[in-house]
Amino acid sequence: MRVFLAVPSDPRWVDSARGLVDRLQRTLPRASWTKPESWHLTLAFFGEVDTDFVAKLGEAVSPAAFETVPGELQAGPPTVFPERGRPRVLGVGFAPSAGVEVIRRLATAAEEAAGRLGWKGKDRPFHPHVTFARIRDPWPATAADEYRREVQGCAFPSWLARSCVLFESLLKPAGAVHTPLQEWTFQGGPRGVRA
Repeated sequence: MRVFLAVPSDPRWVDSARGLVDRLQRTLPRASWTKPESWHLTLAFFGEVDTDFVAKLGEAVSPAAFETVPGELQAGPPTVFPERGRPRVLGVGFAPSAGVEVIRRLATAAEEAAGRLGWKGKDRPFHPHVTFARIRDPWPATAADEYRREVQGCAFPSWLARSCVLFESLLKPAGAVHTPLQEWTFQGGPRGVRA
């Protein structure tokens, strides 16, 4: 199974971003645009693992997920990966905040739990973002600059992070299909407290 842990999308945030992405698709060069129903904030990508690992990972992640405080995330700068050279991934990041720090700690806890189970992950810094598109054919630099300008000009509502989901990802010709395997509602902190 190909699995990852993510904060599922916030419906208000998705509604606001949908119009932006529709506009970008019409004005920018060809790219493989993700579907709004697949927008999420990846905490940890585990890749191909067996079902036994998935069951143990769920048990290992559960305490950290339940202890996580729900929090609001504010969209930040546009993301273009890699930062130098030919763009391959387009998205939007999240501004530093207490909410981002809380989910960063959860991402670290999940990767550490997976490591104790024998997972050999890639040592990458956590960059919370939502992926809007993947670029296969080279884009002119002006197109990437236009993408950045459009995203910077968009006013996104807060994204309320209130749970995380362990997803299975099936790669299909029409795009990835994400199936929830297990979900945890964030319950940390005193009642009514948000990050």
